[in-house]
Amino acid sequence: MKIKNISLAWIATSDIAKAKSFFGETLGLQVSDDSQDQGWLELRAKDDSFTLGIGAVNDEHQNSPIEPGHNAVITFTVDDIESAKKELEAKEISVYDIIEIPGHVKMSFMQDFDGNLFQIVQPLN
Repeated sequence: MKIKNISLAWIATSDIAKAKSFFGETLGLQVSDDSQDQGWLELRAKDDSFTLGIGAVNDEHQNSPIEPGHNAVITFTVDDIESAKKELEAKEISVYDIIEIPGHVKMSFMQDFDGNLFQIVQPLN
């Protein structure tokens, strides 16, 4: 098997409407598929490079072995990680200390309201 690309990653959420607000309004991703009645939402980066899927896991939608707050880490690339960290913290989003791998990347973890961990990254090369 040969992987062509990675175009979608998804997470589980306890509140899909709150997820839409967090990822759409707070982080600025654009909704590309709003199927909240089916427990699904997709958001895209502004340059259409990636899609984030969000699946509801609650009393109405329990068909997933994934629980909110237990997901793979997805990275969001930024031009200036220090500015991004300040902006997120101003919006009361939990952001960890910035770690640098010299010559490669600066990175920091952040959490959404369900405890899902993400990374913001700034490539250095």
